Amino acid sequence: MNDHPLPALRNQFLSLHKLLMNAERAAYEKEGNVIESPMQFLQLLMEHERFAWLRQLSQLVVVMDEAMEEKPPITKERMDALVGEARHLLLGSEEPGSFAVRYAKVRGRESAVAAAHAEISKSFV
Repeated sequence: MNDHPLPALRNQFLSLHKLLMNAERAAYEKEGNVIESPMQFLQLLMEHERFAWLRQLSQLVVVMDEAMEEKPPITKERMDALVGEARHLLLGSEEPGSFAVRYAKVRGRESAVAAAHAEISKSFV
């Protein structure tokens, strides 16, 4: 597993998730909405439709975590499949409202997200 991109990709996805949450929080607040506490923000992330698309990334990280803890150890084929799922999540759909479309919009306006994407893309070659 040490030479496979999945463990590093999982960590990159965690960092990306934080960047996306912060970017979406800033956009939400820029629209005049007030988030008064971290707990309120967590509740918005878990329940508000506006942040629902981010849950897909959260869920994929959880799946990666669980797969890497499997007994017997995860197979190369399963790791490859998870990298494929990650690629598809970020780039695979042009359907309006899909994660990939919303992600592309944030990536276009946030240089830190674009930089993180450039690093993540190296796992997809």
